[in-house]
Amino acid sequence: MGPRPKRLKIEGPKRPRDERSVFVRFVCFETVEGQRTRLGLFQAIKLAEDNDSAPGWALAAIHELANWFDANLATPSHFERGGWKRPGQPALSWFKPQAVEHIRRMYELKTALEECGVHVDVLTTRDPGVIIWQDKDQLVAEPKGSRF
Repeated sequence: MGPRPKRLKIEGPKRPRDERSVFVRFVCFETVEGQRTRLGLFQAIKLAEDNDSAPGWALAAIHELANWFDANLATPSHFERGGWKRPGQPALSWFKPQAVEHIRRMYELKTALEECGVHVDVLTTRDPGVIIWQDKDQLVAEPKGSRF
C-alpha cells in the first residue's frame, strides 16, 4: 500500500469577516417597571436579597462583587444624548471586549444571583446602537429599534 493521496481542499464562497467588536450585557428575566427593558444585574441584587431561601455564601459573594464594581466601574452622570431622553427609549450599558476582568466578575455575579433564584442572560452584539457615553471598559447606547 502506497502513500495516501492528498485531500483536495474544497472551499465555498468566503464571507467577509466582521471585524467589529463584540459587546457584552448581562440582564435578568424581569423587566424594569414601566418599560420593556430587562433588569440589569446591579438592579437585581435586591431580588436576591428578598429571597428568603438565598444561600448565605451567594449573598456574601454578591455584596463583595457589588463593592468591587462600586470601586472599579465608572457610573455615567446621565444616560441621555444631547441632554434629553426620548420617552420609552432606554439607554443600555455594555461592556467592551477589553474589560476582561469586569466581564469575569460579572459571570461570578451571574452565578451568585442564579443561586438566589434570579435568572440571568448574557447578551452580545456588534451594534449596540447610538453611543451616548463611554469609557475604557463600557459604553452606554440607545439601541436602534426595539432590540434588547
